[in-house]
Amino acid sequence: MTTTVASQHDAESTLAELFAPDTRPDPYPVHRALRTKSPLVTKGGDLVIIANYADCQQVLRDPSVRNDPKLSRLGKDHPERPESLLFLDPPAHTRIRRLVSKAFTPRVIRASQPQIHSIVDDLIEKIASKSEFDVISEFALPLPVRIMCALLGIPVEEFGDFEPAARRLGRVLDFNLVVHNDDLDDAEGARNELMNYLVNLIARRRGNLGDDLLSRLIEVEEEGEVLSEGELLATCVLLMVAGHETTANLIANGVLALLQHPQQREILAADPELGISAADEVLRYDAPIQFVMRIATRDMEVSGTAITPGTAMLVLLAAANRDPERYPDADRFDVARGAADHLAFSAGAHFCLAAALGRAEGAAALSAFAGRVIDPVLVPGSVLYRPNVNLRGIQEMTVTHGGVRLR
Repeated sequence: MTTTVASQHDAESTLAELFAPDTRPDPYPVHRALRTKSPLVTKGGDLVIIANYADCQQVLRDPSVRNDPKLSRLGKDHPERPESLLFLDPPAHTRIRRLVSKAFTPRVIRASQPQIHSIVDDLIEKIASKSEFDVISEFALPLPVRIMCALLGIPVEEFGDFEPAARRLGRVLDFNLVVHNDDLDDAEGARNELMNYLVNLIARRRGNLGDDLLSRLIEVEEEGEVLSEGELLATCVLLMVAGHETTANLIANGVLALLQHPQQREILAADPELGISAADEVLRYDAPIQFVMRIATRDMEVSGTAITPGTAMLVLLAAANRDPERYPDADRFDVARGAADHLAFSAGAHFCLAAALGRAEGAAALSAFAGRVIDPVLVPGSVLYRPNVNLRGIQEMTVTHGGVRLR
């Protein structure tokens, strides 16, 4: 009995450390500790933490595992979610994903490349006129915002109307049923703000349909497909939030890693074709989404640990991505590693729809930063992280430089 209590206390303490504000700049020592104990049973058996690569792959690819928190013993009293792909399971997830996936085909991604590179060049050229710049507001964020606005048909000048709410909504993914967080009530309010914005936008768009994804989804709904108004709104909210925040975090994390590893920056500068490999390495090394939640619906076993139906599983993507069993010298940043099998985009049925677009944006931005910004230097003490645990990202980061190379 003493051993069980001590083990439970140790698990709870380690989990609390992961969510502690002081951990935000560098959560990886905690991930390492959790990985050595994985699978780690906590909350009286209602939650299992999965942190090594092979086990995370197993859980993410198991077709019997579900996403809806209300299916778990921890989440049985959880409030109903709107019809978001993040929390849906088949067949509803399959139906909505099929409709939205048409915006992310290889042909669409290839066609977006000139626009991505044009925006990156514009941002780099604006940096040229300044001796220092904020990486987030002047580089990492504007690229995915402009791409996301074009994708959804949102006027880019209206981004400021919903951006604060989109950032607050990101706290929902810190999962209140794991560690209580008072900020999550505010996140639910932010969801309502975004819904109200979209209701207005959709009303405007109905009379002026275009070639954007929002117009296509409206047409799908009006042509009698099984896409409800709630599903339309929830899908657009997800795209608004995930469509810019995760990619902005990828770019910002990548810039920070390149500043901290100048030799790797030089390697990328000398070979811009390594852009995709560099983006994948950033996703592996410092994942923009740190974990996902999955729910067991049958008796299953993970590395000898029995898991019963209704058990919530916290799948630590960021810990798995630094598993030395999968990646030799896993804590080393290497732009030529080519780690395309990382789990930053999840795996299985819920593999990120926009993975190829995020990779393309990250590759273009990181290659341009490495190759064109001369002698960039991180201003000491300028890196400030947002409070989010899961959508972990940098809020401010100042860099000085010696100019910008011509294209």
